[in-house]
Amino acid sequence: MENRKKRREVEILAPAGTYEAFEAAIRSGADAVYAGGNLFGARAYAGNFDEETMIRAIREAHLYGRKLYLTVNTLIKEREMKERLFSFLKPFYENGLDAVLVQDLGALAFIREQFPDLAIHASTQMSVAGALGAGFLKQYGVERVVPARELSLAEIRKMKEETGLEIECFVQGALCYSYSGQCLFSSMLGGRSGNRGQCAQPCRLKYQAEGQKKPSCILSLKDIMALEDLPDLIEAGVDSFKIEGRMKKPEYVSETVRVYRKYTDLYLKKGRAGYQVSEEDKQRLMDLYNRGGSCRGYYHVQNGPEMLTPDRSNHAGIHSACVERQKGRSLLAKALVPLQKGDVLEISPKENVTLGQDVKKGGQFQLLVAKGTTVRPRTILARVRNERLIQEIQERIRTAEVRRPVQAKAMFCMDEPSKLILKSGSFSVRVEGSSPQAAKKQAVDRARVERQLRKMGNTPFQIESLEMEMEDGIFIPMQVVNELRRTAAERLEEEILKQYKRSCKRVPMVEQEEIQGESLISREGQKNVLSVLVETKNQLRVAARSEDVRRIYVESHLAAAMCSNQEEREEIQRLYEESKIPWYIVLPHIFRERAKRLLDSRWKAICEVPWKGALVRNVESLAYLQKKGWKNTVRADHHLYTLNKKAVEFLKKAGINGTTISLELNSQEIREICTPASEMVVYGYAPMMISAGCVKKSIGRCDGKESITRLKDRYQKTFYVKNYCDTCYNIIYNTAPLVLLEQIGEIEEMGIHEIRLHFTIEDTEETKRVIRIYADAFWRGQKTLTAAEVFADFTRGHYKRGIK
Repeated sequence: MENRKKRREVEILAPAGTYEAFEAAIRSGADAVYAGGNLFGARAYAGNFDEETMIRAIREAHLYGRKLYLTVNTLIKEREMKERLFSFLKPFYENGLDAVLVQDLGALAFIREQFPDLAIHASTQMSVAGALGAGFLKQYGVERVVPARELSLAEIRKMKEETGLEIECFVQGALCYSYSGQCLFSSMLGGRSGNRGQCAQPCRLKYQAEGQKKPSCILSLKDIMALEDLPDLIEAGVDSFKIEGRMKKPEYVSETVRVYRKYTDLYLKKGRAGYQVSEEDKQRLMDLYNRGGSCRGYYHVQNGPEMLTPDRSNHAGIHSACVERQKGRSLLAKALVPLQKGDVLEISPKENVTLGQDVKKGGQFQLLVAKGTTVRPRTILARVRNERLIQEIQERIRTAEVRRPVQAKAMFCMDEPSKLILKSGSFSVRVEGSSPQAAKKQAVDRARVERQLRKMGNTPFQIESLEMEMEDGIFIPMQVVNELRRTAAERLEEEILKQYKRSCKRVPMVEQEEIQGESLISREGQKNVLSVLVETKNQLRVAARSEDVRRIYVESHLAAAMCSNQEEREEIQRLYEESKIPWYIVLPHIFRERAKRLLDSRWKAICEVPWKGALVRNVESLAYLQKKGWKNTVRADHHLYTLNKKAVEFLKKAGINGTTISLELNSQEIREICTPASEMVVYGYAPMMISAGCVKKSIGRCDGKESITRLKDRYQKTFYVKNYCDTCYNIIYNTAPLVLLEQIGEIEEMGIHEIRLHFTIEDTEETKRVIRIYADAFWRGQKTLTAAEVFADFTRGHYKRGIK
């Protein structure tokens, strides 16, 4: 078993936000590179590649036997799907693009339809949280999954064993506090959507949780460094080690690739017995970038304060000097590590100093700080730029020789065309040139001809072996030899790249209304449906007894809790019978193994309630219901994003009977994609983040009980954080509820006749009040009050502005 594992190939996958970073990755040993074009990438502010540069990168990667993956890992709007996606992908596909990473389910369906032999990788933005989700996506042509970063080693192993899909896991770089693809924080606060590659990273700012004495970066995680875990990951079946960092510089890319290449190869060669990570290599990576240390990610832990970087969220450098005293603007300091001229030391978050001389470890040196700067004795200064390390990496990138080995055979015979054959793997080319003539004075020197043939110059090739047949007494100009070599190298390049060439013609997209008839998804119920989603018993009691509510969604956490004992089971049955309206069970936001075990243990009791259907928020939940043989209606919540009709169509084919309008669409975009079976959230505190992190645990107050914690930002706005201990995740809600009250008439005019009120932190009286307000406007047609008249604080979300 050990020997078989050692023989496995594991891909080192590097990021490239610029062409310089791409070259650094290739020259440092990456097997594949992922990069974004000028559209649809989750790093909109990286350098990214224009069409010409992307094609150049694809060709260069292939010449060196490497791969290039394109990120199409954002949500795609309806007009973009119709007008831009095909033309964007076509030139890259035709030049042999190896794979695309996708988030949008509509994009998945579109690419499978238009580019059927292009490999599709499910981005971590898809929030794939288990074997159920991975297996579901496999049915629709996904070949590789990048699981949610939060998964444990055991969950990853199970995903591999049960699906056989390629698995790509992050091993180095930034960690998001939220499950990727489930964060609206930046979107709702500033209009820069993480789902569109424009995240402003508000999670890296300071917040103060109730019980904390001062604000801290309580939502900011340290970067992952999983060097110690590579053996475990390889044995779990991981196929690709992914380095995060399309915003990083070429030096960072080069060094991380070098280090992970080194230790992956070390394990594959020597196994666990010979595997040991040097502190020097760790230190080099920390010197390039760290946020106050590093962590090993979620592979062995669920969460914890040790994963956070509470004091700062940018590069913290490494501890390098200790201040001994200050006199005026002059600091006397002692070096804790060897320092070099050009190193940059941080005096304060707003002040850095560049060293003008080398300093040995333990040596004293002086620094001149800005006027008015005071630094206390024993203050530790961090080095935030290691000049010698950066220069070393730059030199390595510049001088690195990356060549494709070729075998050459040359033939020079009197009065016959000169011949040169180049072979590389299964590729072979043969070229001919001018015929050698009898030497009139001095015959050509054999060694000189061989030297000229081996000069492959700027080509990607290196002659590994050269067989040469040369008749004695001949003469051939070196110009002919050089031309023979150049022509053969060019032809070999063409021959290698030819295998990747593809052609495509757009498959006409029939308007979905023509396929499906009047609507994409069959509707149920009356013309106007006012539904409510409840998370507490009191909210459920109000909704069940209201004459205005026509559908109730019950959180599975609440349903599971109420089905845990006989008394509560009897109450939920009474409420159902009183309500006389359809009830839907709402499955968890994140459906991991823990959620599956919880529902499995209570499933029989839960199913005693005659649910009309279920509301799902992820593909794992849909797959779970299908495995359970669920025969009732299944609707999709807004977490299963439908920014385009192709995504709606995908969900219908997958078994969904109704969708929920995305919270990130504006009114015009809603008009473009809504169907008669669309439901729209018009009230509620929007979930800004779904996180495996726990705020209560981070402040030392974990008690294993579900509750609400409050976070305040720098403007003293309050965010509500709900912790679900039964499945161990947090939801951070917006500071104010979404209120679309005056817009009810316009929403109806769009053709949307099903609206939802989502209750989270509301008490009994507030729940009653909100239902009455919306029922008056939507159900009874009374004159609509303005939101400002009935709500102290509110937001209209993206209804007017939308996202870019």
